[in-house]
Amino acid sequence: MADYVEVLPDPGRALSQLFTYRLPARLAGRVEPGSQVLVPFGPRTVAGVVAALRGRTDRTELKEVEAVLEGGSILPADALPLAEWIAERYLCELGEALRLFIPHGGRYRIARRFRLTGKEIPASLRARREVGAVLRALEAAGKPVSHGALRRALPGPRLSRVLQLLKAHQVIEEEAALRPPTARQRRIRLAAVPDREAARRYCREAPPRAAKRVACLETALREGALTPAELAKRAGVSSSVVNALLKAGLLEVRWRTIRRTPWREAEAEADSPPTLTPEQREAVDEIAAAAEEPRFSSFLLFGVTASGKTEVFLRAMERALARGRQAIVLMPEISLTAQAVSVYRARFGDRVAVLHSALSTGERWDEWERIRSGEASVVIGARSALFAPTGKLGLIVVDEEHETSYKQEQAPRYLAREVALKRGELAGCPVVLASATPSLEAFYDAERGRHRLLRLPTRVEQRPLPRVRVVDMRGRSAQPAIFSPPLRQAMARCLEAGEQAILFLNRRGFATFLLCPMCGEAARCPDCGVALTFHRQAGQVRCHHCGLAMPPPDACPHCGGVEIRFSGFGTERVERELVRLLPRARVGRLDRDTVSTKGAHVRIVGGFHRADTDVLVGTQMVAKGFDFPGVTLVGVISADRSLNVPDFRAAERTFQLLTQVAGRSGRGEKPGEVLIQTYQPEHYSILAAAEQDYEAFYRQEIEARRELNYPPFSQLVSITVSSADEQEASDRAQQVADQIRAAARGVEVLGPAEAPLAKLRGRYRRRVLVRGRPGETVEAVRDMAAGWRGWSRGTITVDVDPLSFM
Repeated sequence: MADYVEVLPDPGRALSQLFTYRLPARLAGRVEPGSQVLVPFGPRTVAGVVAALRGRTDRTELKEVEAVLEGGSILPADALPLAEWIAERYLCELGEALRLFIPHGGRYRIARRFRLTGKEIPASLRARREVGAVLRALEAAGKPVSHGALRRALPGPRLSRVLQLLKAHQVIEEEAALRPPTARQRRIRLAAVPDREAARRYCREAPPRAAKRVACLETALREGALTPAELAKRAGVSSSVVNALLKAGLLEVRWRTIRRTPWREAEAEADSPPTLTPEQREAVDEIAAAAEEPRFSSFLLFGVTASGKTEVFLRAMERALARGRQAIVLMPEISLTAQAVSVYRARFGDRVAVLHSALSTGERWDEWERIRSGEASVVIGARSALFAPTGKLGLIVVDEEHETSYKQEQAPRYLAREVALKRGELAGCPVVLASATPSLEAFYDAERGRHRLLRLPTRVEQRPLPRVRVVDMRGRSAQPAIFSPPLRQAMARCLEAGEQAILFLNRRGFATFLLCPMCGEAARCPDCGVALTFHRQAGQVRCHHCGLAMPPPDACPHCGGVEIRFSGFGTERVERELVRLLPRARVGRLDRDTVSTKGAHVRIVGGFHRADTDVLVGTQMVAKGFDFPGVTLVGVISADRSLNVPDFRAAERTFQLLTQVAGRSGRGEKPGEVLIQTYQPEHYSILAAAEQDYEAFYRQEIEARRELNYPPFSQLVSITVSSADEQEASDRAQQVADQIRAAARGVEVLGPAEAPLAKLRGRYRRRVLVRGRPGETVEAVRDMAAGWRGWSRGTITVDVDPLSFM
């Protein structure tokens, strides 16, 4: 029997540590991992979640769990083992990992009620004045009394002492329930008939002057609970009649919680499933067989763009849901989630729930409860949806598995692809990784047999892949051009034919830097040292790393020159130049600047899908998985941006971005065309993207990785040391590197060196990279990582399997 529990207190706060509490005998057998409990924490009493039960502990003078909260387990059955695995794999605290499963947003309210047990109360206890006041309040009520009501009977801190004393004498019992913050709840006030027989009797016996009351009661009897205003309207009476019936007790007030439906704009009519291709049918059968058993299997669904991967997910889900199971579908971008919601609701209706950071606190809470109760069977969202409280998980899909947005950049720094595979293993259900451009790690694992490789080599209905042209931009002009002549001509033809186009540039803003021609200096962020980007619509220069925003300078801060030039270009300038070039075109933009308001994703994507917009200009948001049948032209403004970053994955990311954005063209009945503008037309990633040939790119890139000993042939752990003092950061980074070299064998320690982003938010950054065999690299750092957390003059961040080196 467990005598102690490990608790994560106050789940609304950013606590990472678990605390041990004594479990009193009166609560024995009522607590399990995931139970919600009431615990003392400092000067307060807070809600907590039980992480584990313990039979013994070395700790002394422990506080006790005060009560078990109503509502059952807040965690799915696999939450604790998965959190333990995350903590072990990604070198974080167990509490940090466990918080991933707790619904976010706001503080929790605790509803506490106390009632008498019926046990005889010792006279000596009743004789105490403070105790007597509480007992009289409980006896007068004759039912459980709220903590607030007892506070009115005995104000101040004395109440807590009296309640503890009465509980110790087993005179009272406490009931407690965890309630969402008021902001989370949406309730409506209803008027209803509490006693139907009494209401009918009143209607029969009421005098003629009460005709309006009778009409109101008859309406309530016939139509059930209604809002007072609606009841008055339907009965043809004034609100005073309803209020009079409420006061007389013939009607009573009832409260109904209304669950919000996020992204209602994304609703869709039921669809008719298309006929599957032989390759799709084979993929569905293999995935569904594992889902129906159910058993853990992992699949890599590798299909060209527009090959019907989503239909494979939908069919496999139908069969899993038919067995009473639930499914999780991960999407890499909020904009992509908006379109996916329409697709999945068309097939599964109200059984679809959405979990995403763009939801309000109330929407997120409602969706979380729908999933936990089993009301929702399909969960769609970004990486955090992976931790949804699914009690009967039958399928996990990681769509566009190659996307870097699946990597969490704050603690715990997990990679959703790997966590999804582990959760599938624990839940005993299949996991599908899907992409037209799989990560090298996933495809390498499939070649080695870790995943079953399922191929969709052709587009649905035998539609051809788009024709791709590489436009060599070298020597075209002294100033970088936005639109080459071939792209201008292609856009004119596209719009003249009444078709749609997408223009892709992975840089937002109007001008990428402000340059002084007198001294050659660019305006830079004082806290990050990077060039500031000019945003014309906002009239500001901004740092895209720390968020600094201010009006553009009138003069150079270095030499005082007043001829500041706006150089380079981003999506905002592309949009402006496009309007000038094609004034009759309806132009839209999809980037972080345009989707900052609630619902903007749905409006922009929905408008383009309805052909309200002719040309959509965007960053990588437009490259991921969208299905716009009217798009016949895709223009890549600058294919070189992602090639010129200091990252061994630069070629892979360039190939993926180009292939994915090219795949948005020609998905309807008309053939598609893609123009890629580049200053490096011979680069193998660009040539392979132009041919839409993933395996040609893979063969060349995997050999380069093998030769340089980069993943998947090794594992990386990135250690970033930051401090407000530059010398302190350098010295500490050197100590970290020396410590690992001295203690670990079989791993390579690279650095320390300046991080590519050497200064961020006023802190200097140094990088140490540890490279070695998978598993051994993490072990080389594990024992030292805990000690680094205590450094008071700076921070040391450990990132296992990093995807970003900035």
